[in-house]
Amino acid sequence: MEFIEKINQLKERTLTMAENLQTEEATKNALIMPFINALGYDVFNPMEVIPEYIADVGIKKGEKVDYAILKDNKPIILIECKKVDNKALDIKKHATQLIRYFSVTDAKFIILTNGIVYKFFSDIETSGKLDSEPFFVFNLQDFKENQIETLQEFSKEHFDIDKAFSNAGDLKYIKRFEEVIENEYKTPSDDFIRYLINKSGVCEGRITDRIIEKHKNTTIEAFNLFMSKVMKTSLDFSLSSKQETKENKNKIMTTIEELEGFAIVKGILRKLENFDASRVTYKDGINHFSILLDGNFLKVICKLYFNRSQKYIGFYKNKKEEKIPIDSIDDLFNFSEQLKEKIDELLTLQAK
Repeated sequence: MEFIEKINQLKERTLTMAENLQTEEATKNALIMPFINALGYDVFNPMEVIPEYIADVGIKKGEKVDYAILKDNKPIILIECKKVDNKALDIKKHATQLIRYFSVTDAKFIILTNGIVYKFFSDIETSGKLDSEPFFVFNLQDFKENQIETLQEFSKEHFDIDKAFSNAGDLKYIKRFEEVIENEYKTPSDDFIRYLINKSGVCEGRITDRIIEKHKNTTIEAFNLFMSKVMKTSLDFSLSSKQETKENKNKIMTTIEELEGFAIVKGILRKLENFDASRVTYKDGINHFSILLDGNFLKVICKLYFNRSQKYIGFYKNKKEEKIPIDSIDDLFNFSEQLKEKIDELLTLQAK
């Protein structure tokens, strides 16, 4: 299953379960453990995930973090959990606790979560000191596609501590720059207007307060014009992409997997006595791959559904199709009897 599918499943899980989770422990079991699992870490393997991880601080013994994710027997990510109804996840309330965890372990990242919102912290501003603001916030009920890519960097398959820390810094600064740009867009500052006047060369000589005031509306209108162009470009690109996607969907592409599946089915039927396997043919469709007897659509041996993450093989019985999920192409060998029975059925009907 692809990573984005796992996250979408977790999203649905939060929407259906959140209201019924009354305790922190219930939140952990229903939402947070599946989230850790979606990242590729085995929550039941103490070499990967340790619940109630002990992080002793000086004379303060028995300090426990809800979960520690390990790599090479060292914690790389610490997770502190709160009840699902803890909407604020206020770092100020938990700062002292999280700072202690960060200072006494090798972990470079701390996640504060209520099972829906995940706030990622590190020491980007001052080495060895946990930042007061998260560099990344992921909301399972409200996320964007680019945030999926960022989250995936913390999965077991993709995690690289140096790369993740470097990207964390970029995310933090991008967020700050975005805030500045947004504020300048809504209410241009005198410094920003002065910069535009200088850069554009619309005024010679000293830039007075009167000139800045005069160009305040000009700056706002210029911003609006620029945003209109950006939105139009984005819309044009989106429409173009949708049209291209639609056209591609209407194109039938026979994949190597489908041909391999056909070869397996034909190989199974070749072993039948008194049956000419050359009569087994195929016809590819947009959503399925049909394996036929004599190239006849009324004589469907089976159908293969390989153009999705979950594969299926389909058999018709009493004019109704039954789709059976399979994990891999090799599972087709498990359907030898059904395939032979289907050939017997089609040959019997032909003889009548």
